[in-house]
Amino acid sequence: MAYKTNHKHMKSFIKILGVAVTALSLASCLKEDPYFDPAKSNNIVEFANSGTPALDTFPRFTADLGTLNPGESEEFNVLVSYSGPETSAPNDITVNLTIDPVTLELYNDAEGKNYEVPNTSVFEAPTSIVIKKGENRATAKVIVHISPDFDYNANYALPLVITSVSDNTPISSNFGKAIFTFAARNKYDGVYNVTGTYSDNVIGSAATSSYPKTINLVTQGATGGGYFDPNLNGGIYGYSFKNAGSGSYYGNFAPIFYFDDAGNVSKVENYYGQGTNPQLRSAELNPDGINKITFNGAVPEKIEVSYWMVQGTNKRVAITETFTYTGAR
Repeated sequence: MAYKTNHKHMKSFIKILGVAVTALSLASCLKEDPYFDPAKSNNIVEFANSGTPALDTFPRFTADLGTLNPGESEEFNVLVSYSGPETSAPNDITVNLTIDPVTLELYNDAEGKNYEVPNTSVFEAPTSIVIKKGENRATAKVIVHISPDFDYNANYALPLVITSVSDNTPISSNFGKAIFTFAARNKYDGVYNVTGTYSDNVIGSAATSSYPKTINLVTQGATGGGYFDPNLNGGIYGYSFKNAGSGSYYGNFAPIFYFDDAGNVSKVENYYGQGTNPQLRSAELNPDGINKITFNGAVPEKIEVSYWMVQGTNKRVAITETFTYTGAR
């Protein structure tokens, strides 16, 4: 008996089969090393720092250098990988690197960031890394110096690009460029338990303190710490208090404390500008206070400080606080 071929059904079957094959191919790709570029059938060379990179325009890796004082240095790693079906390099492979400011400009423009390459006195970066025969990764160091040019408040980044490979192994199209961001904290930075006294000569007795508080002093330059309250409005720079028993805070006001080498609180300023904000609020040190910081070795132990919130020309709020260090931020 002869059978008629149903061309319509046959075409539908072919389409379904094609979709299934495509799905299987994609599933296979997803199982690859996340740094491996599946568009390449051969091995490739790429940046391969540990941890999960921030995948934006280019992969971005972040290094927290911890607490560093002027004159000190710290390192972070730059890793490159020989990735793909071959599990090790057949010979020594020299991977040549350069810092490319144009790559950082493209990243900043695309992501709305303001990272900058520091002055050359601040860092030493490798110009090449050798993946040894029989291995598939290699590591080099970036050395960061807290030189006179180092700005604790800057958003530093090194845009590293793989420019060439000694044996002409292809360079990854996805991980052949990477942004390495880094930051350091000054020695005053940390988490503190804060107690104290407070009065507001405008609100009067209805205004009461909200101590004790957990306050982060966040690095502001080499010698300053900004008053960041992680429990206020999800975490902001701000001074909280109670108004008639309800939680409140002063808009556009948070102190920055500055310290000198003798252990004095030398100055207090408003994080939101000295009288330049809509409420004309500024901060001013009360010279009658203790205004000292003490250390236990290299670690802060206690800060005692008195200051005012000045509004216009009126010393509206008087604050005296004791900060007890509880740990690194």
